[in-house]
Amino acid sequence: MLAVKETVPGLKLVRIDKSNIKHLRLLNASILPIHYSTKFYQSVLQNSDYNRLAVWNDKYVGMVCCKIDSNTLYIMTLGCLVLFRRKRIGTALLNFVLELSETEQCRAVQLHVHSSNSDAVQFYEKFGFIIKQNVDNYYRYLKPTSALLLERVMTPSGEQVLAPSGEQALAPSGEQVL
Repeated sequence: MLAVKETVPGLKLVRIDKSNIKHLRLLNASILPIHYSTKFYQSVLQNSDYNRLAVWNDKYVGMVCCKIDSNTLYIMTLGCLVLFRRKRIGTALLNFVLELSETEQCRAVQLHVHSSNSDAVQFYEKFGFIIKQNVDNYYRYLKPTSALLLERVMTPSGEQVLAPSGEQALAPSGEQVL
């Protein structure tokens, strides 16, 4: 079954700026197995409309950072601290992405996931993402070095889309299409 948009009591998604970028650095270091350069954080600040921190009951617990290139919204990072998983925080972050892709009229949303991260693949599949490609040697310092390119093709609001399993997909707003 595909996930449906829900609100999370006590959760706020806040824009990333100079006053809170240190929290993004800490979350990335805690959640993701990759070190991000100063250039990455500079680009996050320059494109602040596409990036959010998840603050739950005044604690920074998750993040999402995106960019738009050639009419495709690309998720650079999305994650939530382990102790705060299964509380719909990742769902709220991904719903932000899907709404942003609708606002920006993107044709698709894409991201790379480490090929051994089956939990992440299952999470995105609930939202209508499919595995588009296996990319060998994507990661330099991780084993295995391969990544999966996941994609969700976006459609105009109200148009029905069937997921590969035959289940109904979500509209870009995160609502189930009836």
